[in-house]
Amino acid sequence: MEVLDGLRQKMQFLLVGWVLMPDHFHLLIKPEPADSTSLIVQRLKDRTARRILAALRRHPENTWCRKMLARFRLPPSVHDECHFRVWQRRFYPFNVYSEKKRLEKLDYMHGNPVQRRLVSSPDQWPWSSWRFYYLEDASVLAMDRCS
Repeated sequence: MEVLDGLRQKMQFLLVGWVLMPDHFHLLIKPEPADSTSLIVQRLKDRTARRILAALRRHPENTWCRKMLARFRLPPSVHDECHFRVWQRRFYPFNVYSEKKRLEKLDYMHGNPVQRRLVSSPDQWPWSSWRFYYLEDASVLAMDRCS
């Protein structure tokens, strides 16, 4: 969340919604310029991957950390300069042009932990913008309201 918030301030995009899942994330952003979405996602993935790998390396005594590093390690035939991959290379941008579609996307994102059976309702998942919209709780990360 710190990386996302810092990147939002540096690259000056509006953060409308987010959900962090165990193996992926969802973002609803309004970038300026509009074609900077790829750069925003690339920088977010790069910075978070570096932090995740550094945290795992700091705790080699922890079996779970060693297992995660092994899962992220690329085979020698795949990597050139990079030895680990935390995030998938691709992402799926979707342009939102109406309030109806914005609300639809937020509902889909916030419902993702429920769909994956991680929780029984969106309010139980702490890693999303749901709490901001429904409880007016900006303690994790404040959203930019779009009108």
